[in-house]
Amino acid sequence: MNSRRSKLFCLVRFICLVVGCAVSLASSAADEQPPNILLIITDQQHADMMSCTGNKFLNTPAMDSLARDGIRFANAYVANPVCVPSRISMATGVMAGRLGVLNNGDKASVPLEVDNSSLGKMVKRAGYDTFYGGKVHMCSELEPLNAGYDEYFKDQREALPGACIDFIERKRDRPFFAVASFINPHDICFAYRAYKGKSQKGKQSVEHLYQQASAMSPEQLPPLPDNFRIPDLEPDAIDLYSKANAVTPAGTMRKVYDQRQWQIYRWIYCRLTEQVDRHIGRILDAIKRNGLDQNTLIIFTSDHGDMDACHRLASKGRFYEQSVRVPLLMRYKGRITHRVDTNLVSSGLDLLPTVCDYAGLEAPKGLLGKSLRPLAESDHVDHWRDYIVTENHTGRMIRTVDFKYCVYRDGGLRESLVDMRNDPGEMDNLATAPRHASTLRQHRRFLEQWIQASDDKDAETFAITAQRDSK
Repeated sequence: MNSRRSKLFCLVRFICLVVGCAVSLASSAADEQPPNILLIITDQQHADMMSCTGNKFLNTPAMDSLARDGIRFANAYVANPVCVPSRISMATGVMAGRLGVLNNGDKASVPLEVDNSSLGKMVKRAGYDTFYGGKVHMCSELEPLNAGYDEYFKDQREALPGACIDFIERKRDRPFFAVASFINPHDICFAYRAYKGKSQKGKQSVEHLYQQASAMSPEQLPPLPDNFRIPDLEPDAIDLYSKANAVTPAGTMRKVYDQRQWQIYRWIYCRLTEQVDRHIGRILDAIKRNGLDQNTLIIFTSDHGDMDACHRLASKGRFYEQSVRVPLLMRYKGRITHRVDTNLVSSGLDLLPTVCDYAGLEAPKGLLGKSLRPLAESDHVDHWRDYIVTENHTGRMIRTVDFKYCVYRDGGLRESLVDMRNDPGEMDNLATAPRHASTLRQHRRFLEQWIQASDDKDAETFAITAQRDSK
């Protein structure tokens, strides 16, 4: 009898072990399943246009919720501060200048290896269902239906949240990758037309907002920014490249806008940002309602910023902070720790490697960007990078931990050097200060390194190297 009990006990124990191993393996397999990925992009939103950054003049609960439950990268810089090249870089992980695009309107030349390794194609290759909704504004090779996306929904405004929600709520046996690319707060570009009494009809009109703000007292409008003044030693290129016939003629506005008009401009910008925040909130509510919170990585960013009256400027395209520094938030509950990270991050170069990392893919070889996953999931990364670069058709920007260096291709005064720790408003150009000569040389050397590492032949034509400096 005891022998039979012993055999029965051994059999039961063996079954338990087998079942336990199976459960453990299933749990492990579940843990290794790549997450759903939701990429949200706004247009023309600078990094401080969220209430979670301390901005008291707007309320962005949806964006704030991502920051509260995830990581906010406080020093995220675009690859180029205008739409087309910035978006091309985000989609390819390549500086758009290497593809021939330094400004909106430039024609891209996309090599086959870059085309085959674009964001949508990479994620589709990993077995994801893919969706792209909203603004594209890239070259033909990167149009969604040419670039790995199963579906493309064109509306970039009120209808976009519903289309995105419809996609993520479908029953499926594989993860999804959804891009929600909103146009706003880009409609701030049309504030000058409203000021001139020439508002055009359509969804992009801000006439109603302009009329509301015009009826308000100065105390009801946002104050002027601390760095409203034009710096004394501002490089000549800032004005040289201001086009009077632009939709937002920043150079003209600099001359004709009084303080009240700048306050009105800022008020409109806040309302447009709140508008897109409400659209984002609808998608986040659907993620939660469908029980997708725990297995969805959410990444939020913008293609570039807006000068927002800083230095008496509007629009984008400059190397000032409000133009080049953008929001970058990541939330993946249970994996990403909540904090504000101050490492130097490139939204253009680092996005694709990051998505590849979470999708279980090896990033394309030769990219200059890095996956943000180590920063997002750990606060013990010893050394990240020494500097980050932003480019455009006017020049190059090198951002290090303490300084920002810019060099332009045209003008008498072509360089600027700013102490970002002590002068975050970028009011004091130290490029001609003898006491900062060694710092200036160091940043020139960083640009020389970048030219070699990134094959930046264009920058080579105007960069101030040690050899040129000695002449």
